[in-house]
Amino acid sequence: MLNAAMVMMIVAGLFGLPAILCSAAWVGVSSTDGSGDPSPLMETMLAVSVIASIGSIVVGSLVKRLGKLMSGVAALILGGMFGLLVLGLNPLGWLPGTLLFIAAVMIFVAPEEQFRNTVRVEVAPSGR
Repeated sequence: MLNAAMVMMIVAGLFGLPAILCSAAWVGVSSTDGSGDPSPLMETMLAVSVIASIGSIVVGSLVKRLGKLMSGVAALILGGMFGLLVLGLNPLGWLPGTLLFIAAVMIFVAPEEQFRNTVRVEVAPSGR
């Protein structure tokens, strides 16, 4: 179940990349009102989309190392960031946000043993 959550988080990050383009387009549209400066709100939405997309890819690849609580909370926060994009009229935030919320539930439900299943390599001491 944890591997599925990892894949869902990475896929959510990849599906969030078009949301970055949509946010960037809105920044460009907001700067055509004649003032020459983009709206600070739209610049914030662009930053949120970049952080949410890249963050979900990074956290998705490190779920087993970060642990149950940290990974689950990060998935909820990143899903909330995509939800913020939807409130900012960016429709491409629906799918990644939903995937991240489902992944967060899967992470919180996963047994603790799945998080401890990391391989550690130790160097044997030399007998000199």
